[in-house]
Amino acid sequence: MKVLIIGAGGMLARPVVQELDKQGYQLRLFSRNVNQSMFLKDYEIVNGDVFNTDDLNKAIKGCDAIHINLSLDDEATAVQNIVKIALQEKITLISTISGSSVSKKNRWFPMIDNKFRAEQAIIQSGIPYLIFRASWFFESLDLLVRDGKATMIGKQNNPYHWIAAKDYARMVSTAYKMPDTRNKIFYVLGQESFLMKDLLKKYCEIQYPEIKKVNTISTRMLKFIAVLSKNKELKKAAEMFGYFEKTKEIGDTQETYSLLGKPETSLNDWVYSKN
Repeated sequence: MKVLIIGAGGMLARPVVQELDKQGYQLRLFSRNVNQSMFLKDYEIVNGDVFNTDDLNKAIKGCDAIHINLSLDDEATAVQNIVKIALQEKITLISTISGSSVSKKNRWFPMIDNKFRAEQAIIQSGIPYLIFRASWFFESLDLLVRDGKATMIGKQNNPYHWIAAKDYARMVSTAYKMPDTRNKIFYVLGQESFLMKDLLKKYCEIQYPEIKKVNTISTRMLKFIAVLSKNKELKKAAEMFGYFEKTKEIGDTQETYSLLGKPETSLNDWVYSKN
């Protein structure tokens, strides 16, 4: 099977590339910014834009399956474009990463509505699919540590089952090998739940012992700073963390663990592996 990885330059795509490669799949990587220096070996690479039909045609042609790793404001439109060409090229499997709180009831938040519509485009295509609704990743902790300071955004009083990207990647590669996993939504959650502030504190104790305190900035203040600085990315971050202040994790891991195995990486294991 030849698998096209769309969004191959992303943080969560690279471990999937490595796991599928271990299992002997042929791989083609597609993204605007992906390059060979990101990987330990050479892969077939196509640079392009998911909103460009010619680029997508070139990337999808000759592949058997597609794994989508996108996080875009108009992700649903991108996925609709992918599905249209996938049908023409007789793709036999589409997989994608989504979020653990994606559901009809949470579509009031634009990011979740986008993810939900992207999922529906895949489900309604008739192509066999795998949807991985993932929780927060340990890798996200690095985004909260800057210039020798650890900063929480918002109160974040809802616990989440944090997971390592390599455990998620292993689940993806396992699902690819098993025909009875087709047309399922898998909740990719760690075995233990943590409040974000508690986990960030634990992370700093291990990785940055010189950081003695976790600061907190309110989402309202962050939005104010974003408006003053005209920083669109900061504004998006404030809105996203504001959403998670209000939203609890959903999903049952029973089927995921039964078919794909349980996550194995603890916070300590993850920190050790990255150093």
